[in-house]
Amino acid sequence: MSGKGGSGNGRRREAVIAVLLLLAALIPPFLTRHLPLAQAIERLAYDSYTYLLAPKVARDPEIVLLLYDDPTARDTGKTSPVDRTIIANAVRAADEAGAKSIGIDFFFVQPTEDEDAITGALADATVPVVMLYADPDRDGGSFWSAATASQSIPYQAEFWRKASSGRIVRSSPMIGNDDDDISRDWPTRAGNTPGTAAQIPLSAAMAGMTLEDFGYSGSIAFSRFAGDPPIEGAPPEAQPQPRGEAAGMFTDFSLIGFRDPASADALGPLLADKRVLIGLGIFNADRFATPITRIAGEQEIPGVAVHAHMLRQALDRNFPIPLPLWAAALVALVFAGSGALVGSLDRSRALIAAAVGLLLAVWAALPLLFRAIGIDLLSLPMFGWALSLAIALVGFSALAGARTSRERAFARGALGRYLPATVAQEILDNPEKLTLEGEERALFMLFTDLEGFTRISHSQPPRDTAAILNRYLDAMSEVILRHEGTIDKYVGDAIVAFWGAPIARLEDAHNAVACALALHECAETFRGELAAQGGELGRTRIGLHCGSVIVGNFGGRQRIQYTALGDAMNTAARLEGANKYLASDILLSGAVRDAAPQFAYLPLGQIVLSGVDTPIAVYQPVPEGERALAAQVQSALDGDQAALAQIRQKAADTPAVASLLERWETVAGGGAYVLGSK
Repeated sequence: MSGKGGSGNGRRREAVIAVLLLLAALIPPFLTRHLPLAQAIERLAYDSYTYLLAPKVARDPEIVLLLYDDPTARDTGKTSPVDRTIIANAVRAADEAGAKSIGIDFFFVQPTEDEDAITGALADATVPVVMLYADPDRDGGSFWSAATASQSIPYQAEFWRKASSGRIVRSSPMIGNDDDDISRDWPTRAGNTPGTAAQIPLSAAMAGMTLEDFGYSGSIAFSRFAGDPPIEGAPPEAQPQPRGEAAGMFTDFSLIGFRDPASADALGPLLADKRVLIGLGIFNADRFATPITRIAGEQEIPGVAVHAHMLRQALDRNFPIPLPLWAAALVALVFAGSGALVGSLDRSRALIAAAVGLLLAVWAALPLLFRAIGIDLLSLPMFGWALSLAIALVGFSALAGARTSRERAFARGALGRYLPATVAQEILDNPEKLTLEGEERALFMLFTDLEGFTRISHSQPPRDTAAILNRYLDAMSEVILRHEGTIDKYVGDAIVAFWGAPIARLEDAHNAVACALALHECAETFRGELAAQGGELGRTRIGLHCGSVIVGNFGGRQRIQYTALGDAMNTAARLEGANKYLASDILLSGAVRDAAPQFAYLPLGQIVLSGVDTPIAVYQPVPEGERALAAQVQSALDGDQAALAQIRQKAADTPAVASLLERWETVAGGGAYVLGSK
């Protein structure tokens, strides 16, 4: 009962740990965007997928950038505030050319002497114009210092009063910029002041959307420039110059070309039917990193180019939806469950590696799948899902490992009762070495039996008999296992063991004979100790033979046993029984002696075992100190009369020799002594 209870408690504890592991695996997708290091990894994963999945495009046919770049700043001598006349010229040129819309990525909060030029151009515009309007309460940001706020706020209001017309739309100057200074998403729609809404983004307004119908704040849909096609037949110096992947798809012109009305009029036709974005292009100002620049290793691009990407996205109405929380949890559950399943596999490492590889491939393909169904990649917790898989995989692998260790310890203990520790470990490490089907093998088979045990057991209480027998069998079993033997079975007071299965070793013959000698010594020591305690135990008879048998699992459907069957097995059993006729303690066959010639053997002639027609030469292994006696007996059997005389003098001290002399007339000439039944 205690064993079953302990096993039940172990299973319950394992079940609780498994549930906790699954719950822990569901948490990461909801935390990784809020932990600094994990968030950085999530962003890197997003940037990588954005770059890999961004469509490669040619020049945008609709969007044109007019940049207030370094040449323009040098030519005008103005950077902050910028030259407003040149911007006014660009606005008039685009308006007169019939541009679809004009976006101005500047806000005006400082008075200048040329402000009438820009306010006039804006007031006269006939095409839709979208301008930035600094509104910290709604959009946040720092557009003026505290010292200049009292001047900048009323000036901006006055500027808009002078420039406003029915065609001018106010817009937010903000671009979604994460704390790692990379632009990935549109600005939030919530206002900076509670209860307010942010202004509409510049790009959305240029695409004709209104504050009421625009609510997107997800990722910016960046594309990659595929490059200009080569000009056929043109020399290398006339071929298109390389442009960056991040913003090369937008045709751009320097505002220096609009320095005067005549130049502006000349460039005007290039702006017909275009959506014109006017903004800063100076090298070290108003620049933004994007996922494309990060992965491609390019320089940051002008903020107006980021607006251009957003404008293209708005024109295409490409607004993916965020992944619902339930979907993120479902994916995490799938990965956690799959990781648990793979982690619990008790298979080869190659199979586990293949399963893990398949799961990683599925994980890597998720952005393609979600992108295809209109899910915003920025909302995918890729690193969180990877952690879900890793936690379940590692956790359940550890759980399975602990369970396997317990099972192996149990199996090692169980096998250790019948097999040597080294053999048990080898089978556990290499199960393929254990052949479960019956197979023919050459084994060294040993049988032991206690003389007169039935009589002794009837003379004392069963409890005492059981205690003595268990102590005896335990001591004898330790000797067998110490000599690398496999314990086949216990039959009452008898032990059956063999060497050569389930794993054969070169030293099996030596171990078997050495074990027989050690068993005799162990049994005699046990008899002596028991006698000193007032108990009684007969001598132990041992038989040892080698030969081919069928070894494997035998039995019915309900119970099988690993054992050996065959005539050689029967011979070993009969040799054990023959000891009582030959007054020997250990009796082994000539086949065993030949396999382990390093021991000293006392020859006992040839005998015919019960049920066997063929005579067999038998021997008793003896300690090294009796090797001379064994040699004298062999000489006597070979016809040496002097040796025979010597052994007759010693026969009284060696019962087996005395028994041999009793049947000398039969065995001395090479004859065989026929035994009765066991």
